[in-house]
Amino acid sequence: MAPKANANVLSAFDKLGFKIKYDPTVNYGGCFNAHERTITLRFVGDDTIYHEMGHFLAFVAGNVDRSSDFAAIYNSEKSKFTGINRSYATQNATEYFAESYHDYILQPTETKKKLPKTCSAISDAVKKVTPTRVARVKEIYGPFWK
Repeated sequence: MAPKANANVLSAFDKLGFKIKYDPTVNYGGCFNAHERTITLRFVGDDTIYHEMGHFLAFVAGNVDRSSDFAAIYNSEKSKFTGINRSYATQNATEYFAESYHDYILQPTETKKKLPKTCSAISDAVKKVTPTRVARVKEIYGPFWK
């Protein structure tokens, strides 16, 4: 699935019943859907999974990518983002968080040097993914999930 992702994030993905689907007919690389509890990927073995896991992390940690604190970090560091998907990643804080998580996992040393505040926010989000938090997410969203 995403072997380099944080163990607690992977555990939460499993415990909350999220699944990965592959669909080569879609016109996008990946899509996180909290309502359906899925990540849909176009290609098997693509590192897009880490971007989509970034969306999952933000969701489970309390939609941290939509917080005013993260918005300030996004505005202060987005110009330093130099990844391949720069124009997509820097269009808004949500995509920036997800793509930064991708780089945080796959290129940790470089990413921490370039985007220290962003990486600190990601690290804080990872720490929020505890069994208690996962149980709370299940309690809140469980009635909406089939």
